Amino acid sequence: MVCRAEWTVGEEHVAQHLAGRGKKVLSTPCLALFMEATARMCLDELLGDGRTSVGYRVDVKHRRSVGVGERVIVEARLASFDGRRALFVITARDPQGEVIGEALNERYVVEG
Repeated sequence: MVCRAEWTVGEEHVAQHLAGRGKKVLSTPCLALFMEATARMCLDELLGDGRTSVGYRVDVKHRRSVGVGERVIVEARLASFDGRRALFVITARDPQGEVIGEALNERYVVEG
C-alpha cells in the first residue's frame, strides 16, 4: 500500500530560530509532521471506522531545505503490518522529484 499527500510550506512550518535570518525554511519537526500525518491517513484508510493509529517511532533524515510557499510531496509506503503494528517507509520530494527527506514511521493500532 502506498499513499501520497501534498503539503505547502506555510509560515507556521518555519524553523523559528531562522525566521529573522534570511530565508524562511521548513523545520525538521514540521517535515516529520507531514510524513507522520501521511502515514496515519494511509493506515486509517486500511483500518476503517472505530480504529486509528498512533505513532511510537519516527526516524527522520532532513536532507535539504524548502522555503515558504514551496510544495512537499510525501509518499508513505506500508512496509509491514501485522494487524496491530505498522511500519512505513516515507519519502518527501519537491515537485521536481528531488528528495527533501526520508523517514521510518512505526505506528500502533488503537481503538477509537
